[in-house]
Amino acid sequence: MEEEIALILASHGDFAKEALNSLEMIVGRQANVSTLSLYPGEDLPDFTKRMDDAYHKLNHEKGTIILCDIYGGTPSNAAMAMLIKYKEEKIAAYSGLNLPVLLELSASRNKKYIEIKKVMEETAKLSWMELKNNKNNKVMEGGL
Repeated sequence: MEEEIALILASHGDFAKEALNSLEMIVGRQANVSTLSLYPGEDLPDFTKRMDDAYHKLNHEKGTIILCDIYGGTPSNAAMAMLIKYKEEKIAAYSGLNLPVLLELSASRNKKYIEIKKVMEETAKLSWMELKNNKNNKVMEGGL
């Protein structure tokens, strides 16, 4: 099996870890993934070091995608530090970590780095949808 792109999920609290658990419940075990949880009292330099350590533990030969929960928060600031430090590497970072994005990414992790970046950009446009109550909407029975 071809190696999948490295994936780092970073969030305030256990959101990243639980997002991965939810993804794996739907699509199965994911390889070459690390989750980072920021807890009260941890500062940006400490979190950035943990992100850097996670990066080096993953196989990032094919590239790395970092998904963070909130733009401008400590996890995304650490990701920005990684982009600066590894500017010559295939590494991209996005904020707005959510399950639809993870699902799309999980189906694309064997693609080339540049193709995955295109998938991420397209997915970002589609990851928010307003649910509206009107007579044409049908409630779906069952689910995953």
